[in-house]
Amino acid sequence: MTRPLRITFAGLALALPFFCVFLLNAAADNSKAALNDPKTVIATVDGDKITVADLNAELEQPQLKMLSEGLKDDPSALNEVRAQVLSSKITDDLLIKAAKSAPSYSQDEVRKSFDAFVASRGGREQAEAALKNYGVSWKAFEDETIKKMTIERYIEENIVKNITVSDDEIKKAFEANPESYAAPETVRARHILISVPEGATPEQAAAAKAKAEEVRAKAVAPGADFGKLAQEYSDDQGSKEEGGNLGEFERGMMVPEFENAAFSLQVGEISQPVKSDFGYHIIKVEAHTPSAKPSFDSAKDAVRETVLAQKQEDAIEARIEELKKGAKITYLFPELQAAEQVR
Repeated sequence: MTRPLRITFAGLALALPFFCVFLLNAAADNSKAALNDPKTVIATVDGDKITVADLNAELEQPQLKMLSEGLKDDPSALNEVRAQVLSSKITDDLLIKAAKSAPSYSQDEVRKSFDAFVASRGGREQAEAALKNYGVSWKAFEDETIKKMTIERYIEENIVKNITVSDDEIKKAFEANPESYAAPETVRARHILISVPEGATPEQAAAAKAKAEEVRAKAVAPGADFGKLAQEYSDDQGSKEEGGNLGEFERGMMVPEFENAAFSLQVGEISQPVKSDFGYHIIKVEAHTPSAKPSFDSAKDAVRETVLAQKQEDAIEARIEELKKGAKITYLFPELQAAEQVR
């Protein structure tokens, strides 16, 4: 005789978590398979479909392609990148739609701008040769550049054109944060580099240090010409012919070991050999300019540019939000919905 099936609440409670995990794994597998299909629709904007193929076309841009390839073993991080790219594409699509409906839009003018841009880069033949090095087709380049030019023209003519900055706004911005307009502390210096080969043996490293000490002794000798010594001994091909001249630089522009030494030297002083990842540096400081507190008059133009840029950025963001609120945007895969869209 067949025994009746008995399902207890306890048994069901034990089985339910495993069943949920099974369903979640199956859903994840289905989602992954769908996102590998170029025809899969991943989002719609006012009924216009965006497919996996559209997203992949965006990811074919050289920088994004390198980033995506670097994250291929990290699905979560890769989906974050794809979500941001999708969000950017939706924004661009909305801006393009707005641009083409604006009275200022002129397809002929955009085309002229593109042709002038190509001509300034040596013409199509030269541009195509450069694009091939990055694996980018002419059509992809043309489409992307015209899209960007259309958006830029729309922003200039319809969003930021009439934005101005008053003297009162400039004064308030300066008084709120005068330190940000201070002239930075700078040093003008020359150096002689005695390089240490990558993977050098202790003997090679010691020989490089000994050579640096020998060159430094020549540099501090009475009547020595530091520039000529740099031309003779330096391994820095970028500055060697200029007598080791590095020009003027501020903090944060050089490797820490070099920076710390250069900013601690007196004008005219020559350092002991300073070790960095590049090798040994002998540094001579030729000028040291301390940070200067700015006056309003000296900083006025810089403040105006900063305030104007911020007002323009705010206006662009406001227009984008306006376009998004006026559009029906549907994301069909939660993992491709950018974080700011989920809030």
